[in-house]
Amino acid sequence: MGNILFDALKLSLLETFCVTGALILTGILLGILEHRANFYIQSIFGMKGIMLTSWIGTPIHESGHLLMCYIFKHKVSEFKLFTLKPRDGVLGYVNHSWNSKSLYQNIGNFFIGMGPIFSGTAALILGMYLFLPDSFSTFSNYFSFEPGQPDSQTLADIFMLTIQLFKSIFTAENLASPGFLIYFALAIAISSHIALSKEDLKGAGRGLITIFFFILLVNAFALLLNTDFSGFFMRILVLNIYMLAFSMISVVFSLIRLVLSAFVYMLVHKII
Repeated sequence: MGNILFDALKLSLLETFCVTGALILTGILLGILEHRANFYIQSIFGMKGIMLTSWIGTPIHESGHLLMCYIFKHKVSEFKLFTLKPRDGVLGYVNHSWNSKSLYQNIGNFFIGMGPIFSGTAALILGMYLFLPDSFSTFSNYFSFEPGQPDSQTLADIFMLTIQLFKSIFTAENLASPGFLIYFALAIAISSHIALSKEDLKGAGRGLITIFFFILLVNAFALLLNTDFSGFFMRILVLNIYMLAFSMISVVFSLIRLVLSAFVYMLVHKII
């Protein structure tokens, strides 16, 4: 019995990562990039520098939370997609409640917390479709991506697809087009506010714990009954790989924002 529980625990940790890993890694990376970029921007321009992009980025961020609340049947008591008069630096919020006895709604806390990654990535893809159709055609290569058995080659393939995508965006023809300038401004504004707040992570953590214990329970019964669910979780892992590939567009534009803000920061300090 002890061996079954130990095996179920190990398997559940792995499968929980399969289900949530891509979102968690993306959220952590975006948080690091945004936090550092905000430091440079606020050092130069103060809160006005953050507000410059927030009127676009914040509503998209909060829309991700709001949409996930409705999908997972949470009760939304109040929300504000954006405010010009933030309190304690809060530019927008979604207040929601849920039935603590509902497995579905408790699991939903994870996806509600991670909602801005979905909405931000979707907005970047939609903007590409509208303003850079040629680059969107290159982006469609992601949809034909077949990871198969995930391994180091899979990550290399994602990296190569991402390089191809950004080569198609930053072409000489695009750089001279108004569509590129509009998209670039929108992409910087959106990527500036995709990262998750402490409250977002706290809410997602509640859902993550529920997901883990649910998977642990399923695995314990599966091992007792000698049933194999590994194929199911492998399919979910493949979906996570697609999510990681798509979210690379958010990560790269966040990185571009960090580089630009660091350059301006160093330039200003050299002049001063």
